[in-house]
Amino acid sequence: MPKLNKISFFYDCLSPFSYLAFHALKRYQPVWGIDIELKPFLLGGVMAATKNVPPAVRPWAAATAKVSAQDMVRNKQYFNLPHMKPMPNNFFGPQGPADKTGLSSISNTYMRCLAAVSMKYPDCLMGVTTGVFEMIWGDDRDGNNNVVVTPTRLARICEGAGLSTEEADLILQKVNADTVKSILRKNVEDAVALGAYGSPFIVAGDQVYFGSDRLEVMAFTHDLAWVGPDPVRPSVAKL
Repeated sequence: MPKLNKISFFYDCLSPFSYLAFHALKRYQPVWGIDIELKPFLLGGVMAATKNVPPAVRPWAAATAKVSAQDMVRNKQYFNLPHMKPMPNNFFGPQGPADKTGLSSISNTYMRCLAAVSMKYPDCLMGVTTGVFEMIWGDDRDGNNNVVVTPTRLARICEGAGLSTEEADLILQKVNADTVKSILRKNVEDAVALGAYGSPFIVAGDQVYFGSDRLEVMAFTHDLAWVGPDPVRPSVAKL
């Protein structure tokens, strides 16, 4: 296998598994000495294009509920993300995935913000992506366990990643621009063409990977060091 110099990470910050994988890849970037190309896309667009459906609304969802709930508790520990919050109550709106009030429907706003940053200030994309992921999965929520997304909050995330107040305001002004929408649309099309059916989707050379549980296999395939999701806290099996 040729030496790996870059991986492309397609993601929607709504996906908890993208959150897990993103943090692990950030930690390993200096260890592996590779570039991480961030490719924000809309998970809903990928699901629609591939006729996939969210795990929570699949016909067998009830049968997997216990394992899924325990998986997320284990993942917090395994990925060394103890501050990760559980699924927010407004992940979907009250009427389900099609409800326009849920995060799954308003992801256009924060993912367009990332697309605009990738176009105007690409050097800040890693920082803004981190902030948006934390807004959904790490930061405090309202009293009903809802994630609150506002233009002001997104602007503060942009500023925290190094943009000036004026630059952050410019990003928020561009979230409805056709050029920004086209970035997300193209990333969806590119990902699906490469084999994506969900998020995260990782391209490493001629190999593609889905999910946060393929990173060890990816490291093995490309002869990269791997000691668990956090290299400063090597994982040891508890037998």
